[in-house]
Amino acid sequence: MDSIKKKLVLVVDDVEQNVAVVSQILRSHGYGVMAAFNGETALRMLEKRIPDLILLDIMMPVMDGFEVCAKIKENENLKNIPIIFLSALSDTDVKVKAFNVGGVDYVSKPFQEAEVIARVAVHIKIANLEREQREFIEKLTIMNDEKDRLMQIVSHDLRSPLGGIKGLSEILKNGEEAEIPEIVREFSEIIVQTSDTLLNLVNDLLDLAKIESGKQRLNVVNFDIISILQNSVRLQEKVAQSKGLQLVFQHSLPQSPFVVTADEPKITQVINNLLSNAIKFTPKGGSVFVTLSAHNDTQLCITVKDTGIGIPPEHLPKVFEKFGNHQRSGTSGEKGTGLGMTIVKRFVELHDGTIDVQSQQGVGTTFTIILPIFSEQKEE
Repeated sequence: MDSIKKKLVLVVDDVEQNVAVVSQILRSHGYGVMAAFNGETALRMLEKRIPDLILLDIMMPVMDGFEVCAKIKENENLKNIPIIFLSALSDTDVKVKAFNVGGVDYVSKPFQEAEVIARVAVHIKIANLEREQREFIEKLTIMNDEKDRLMQIVSHDLRSPLGGIKGLSEILKNGEEAEIPEIVREFSEIIVQTSDTLLNLVNDLLDLAKIESGKQRLNVVNFDIISILQNSVRLQEKVAQSKGLQLVFQHSLPQSPFVVTADEPKITQVINNLLSNAIKFTPKGGSVFVTLSAHNDTQLCITVKDTGIGIPPEHLPKVFEKFGNHQRSGTSGEKGTGLGMTIVKRFVELHDGTIDVQSQQGVGTTFTIILPIFSEQKEE
């Protein structure tokens, strides 16, 4: 009965007594009721509230039921509402026309309570099943599109680097270049860098698969958050220097070390991804700043700010979407899959934290993370 009470039926009939009778029948069985005495009023009501089903009289002045039904079916937001026609007319042609304009059923006057309720219940149930089917198909379509985009990434971002590694390896194995130490060193560095890129891609794909399967869990330990950020900055310094960037870390926490309880590898990956992203999109001569501070007594604030190229306003809402940013290249041509920011957001949310991004083209981008990570000193 509770599920029925949630269902709303619009009754449209120019005879007030008919509306009263049908409304009473519906209410006595737990349905909510909207009532209109002509087609124009019904259409105006539908602009404000959408019922689960419509009981629609055929013979009405100005606009008959067939016209009302046709207008409803033309509206994208209303077209899936089941419409049961009401009429004293019993001609087969009338019934056929009722179905042709979009009606799902037909109830003859005078009304029989059991028949009205049975038909209303059945068609609301059918409509719910059809809605669930449409939603399921939409989800499948989205999943299929993501699968296609994933295959594009795998085919391009895996095949191309692997081809390069294979080519360089064959040269080192069989070519005269293998006798020249400088070339061997240069090729080896390229192979290592390319292998790191491939490993990062595979790790991103595996992390995302775990997250979406619900198998990603936190393994919380106590660690020094200041040390973690310092190490991440130190690891990225060489890359930053190679691009002529200034990389700065500063904190304003009350003590050092500052011990917190969280999943250390995931927090480290979050910081590394944000730093790598900032460096990628910051041109020579720019700066990247990492700051750590107390947001309040129970939360920490981590910001990664760069003076890079910024993010176009229309792309900002898609920064954390899967594959939403994978086609952008860094200032030195660096490529990305668009998975890193998705993983960052998911890892932050696993800690019950939040992440926000602010950006202005040509000025830079700032990512702000708020994490409810408590220090042992504060917990005592």
